[in-house]
Amino acid sequence: MSIVYLPVEPIEGMTSGERADALDRECWSLYRPDSIKNPNDVTRRLFPEVTHPDTEQVAIIGQTDEQVYISPEVDLTNLLALLPEVPQTEKDLLVTYIEINKGGYVPFENLVPSTSVQLTEAEAVAAGWPPVTPEE
Repeated sequence: MSIVYLPVEPIEGMTSGERADALDRECWSLYRPDSIKNPNDVTRRLFPEVTHPDTEQVAIIGQTDEQVYISPEVDLTNLLALLPEVPQTEKDLLVTYIEINKGGYVPFENLVPSTSVQLTEAEAVAAGWPPVTPEE
């Protein structure tokens, strides 16, 4: 198991924190798409987030070997819209990968775009990010 920090860059119309929250919601939607969510799913968080104390940038924290369930009813429209910096060919490959794996599990690391900065926990802490706490 390897912890990875994924600092989230702001995009037009969204701060780093807003985009991180939106990305997390869409990752949760891989498990539980809107079409099958119940009201208790609305506040569900899939990954912990931390805020850099100096820059206010938010990072999503994941475990590279975590297995993410892909619902057969998944819709990637919103997730893809949150990734404007990802080349279209990579988005197309992601869609194909998800389609092939519907109803199964995929490693979290296979869902992280090549354009994402990925920091090990040691690199993140050295750069001033808070360390992961046991509750996270």
